[in-house]
Amino acid sequence: MRYPEAGGVLHTGPATFFGLPYETTPAEGTRIAFVGVPWDEGNGGRNGANYGPRALRDASNWFTSYDYRRKIDVWDCLPAVDAGDISVVPGDPAQTMERVSASVEALCRQGIIPYFIGGNHAITIGTAAGAARALAGKKMGYLSIDTHLDTAPGWGGSPFASGCPTNRAANLPNVDGKNVVVYGIHGWLNAREHFDIADEFGMRWYGVEEIRERGIAESLAEAIAIARKDVDGLYITFDMDAIDSSSAPGGGTPEADGFTGREAIQIARMLGAARPFALDIVEIAPMYELSGATPRLSCNIIMETLAALAASELT
Repeated sequence: MRYPEAGGVLHTGPATFFGLPYETTPAEGTRIAFVGVPWDEGNGGRNGANYGPRALRDASNWFTSYDYRRKIDVWDCLPAVDAGDISVVPGDPAQTMERVSASVEALCRQGIIPYFIGGNHAITIGTAAGAARALAGKKMGYLSIDTHLDTAPGWGGSPFASGCPTNRAANLPNVDGKNVVVYGIHGWLNAREHFDIADEFGMRWYGVEEIRERGIAESLAEAIAIARKDVDGLYITFDMDAIDSSSAPGGGTPEADGFTGREAIQIARMLGAARPFALDIVEIAPMYELSGATPRLSCNIIMETLAALAASELT
């Protein structure tokens, strides 16, 4: 009996996201570009999310691209590349976020869906701004899967903190607060003023109690509909802190009573079917665990999202 060569399997060769080609300038026909942002300055929780992109590259080597349920190969449907990492500027969040924004905008204008890998949630300040610019004045919806509202105008004196991305997104000129949704609120790190700010913008937020009472299928469908209402593009950010600390112990700000891994996968499938034009996944801090559970669950979320997106384009 002949066995397949080991090349490209598991931990051989250079690590790229899901073993994809490494192309900092994606070729024509590319549909998905993964970009890492090794950044954790302005952190409101634990440090270490700057190691997230490298951890996900390693973890993603355990994944094929075949969806046995739909009998499709994700990369056949959505040709993808690893476009490298943003060259961050230590101590200069403004310049770093501008580099992030410029990268997202350029990819979107090429018709490529950028999938940014954090990094802490501060990177979404840059990614959402770049996505909004790419729409050239057309309206953008914003959906955040998160345990925290992140509506603070600043954190520790900085407007580039991990507790600010929802506020910064709602302040973008082509984003209406009524199209800003946060799904998965729980825990004790959301202050009263954060809810007051959400109300001032007209945002809709969903606590885990409402989600469990109504079910994910119904409540998330409503959340997606609100974020997409009368907009030209949907931006989605997935903070791994939304997942219960027992399923994702390597998060930046772990909380009890969050989503299970199974619920996270159900959510990811619905997010992909919503056909976002830009996405990120953030707050993976791998040094806080030995099992690698959080990076691998993050990769599951990515693949489930993209498989659902691929399937939606085939129907």
